[in-house]
Amino acid sequence: MASSLLYDCSLITGASSGLGEEFSCQLAPHCRRLVLVARRKDRLESLRDQLCSENPGLEIAIFDADLTSSEAREELIAKVKESAWAPSLLVNNAGMGDYGEFVTGDWGKLEQMLSLNIIALTHLTHGFLPGMIQSRHGAVLNVSSLASLLPIPDFAVYAASKSYVTSFSEALRLEL
Repeated sequence: MASSLLYDCSLITGASSGLGEEFSCQLAPHCRRLVLVARRKDRLESLRDQLCSENPGLEIAIFDADLTSSEAREELIAKVKESAWAPSLLVNNAGMGDYGEFVTGDWGKLEQMLSLNIIALTHLTHGFLPGMIQSRHGAVLNVSSLASLLPIPDFAVYAASKSYVTSFSEALRLEL
């Protein structure tokens, strides 16, 4: 483990693939603990094993959770708060997109996208930010998209959800 720890504990959502997996790999040498969250437990276990072998002394907790579920988010927040693993860095990376005209889009998919891209991100930030403020140490990294900057046909809900992430993040920056 690197001698220059940036964060005692980082919590990363969407950690089983893509940017979330890369955040996990990049942060591992700079953390004492990682909390990896995603739906796919097998991928989380594989990533945990890889990161622990590459970073001796690193402790990793995994939570397989569907963050579109309010109950799953509440359980994650409660379990992490009850442990000594309160995050000093929250990486809100979990997200999804869907392509197609809004009018013909599947409402179930659109609702799931809004729940993950907006509600889950906001809920986790609300759950963990007070502890960071109280400890006077911490950071929140909300993953947005260039799509947040302009309306995009066939990506209407995705682009709008990422506009929320960008606006919410900027507002928090000003509040804090």
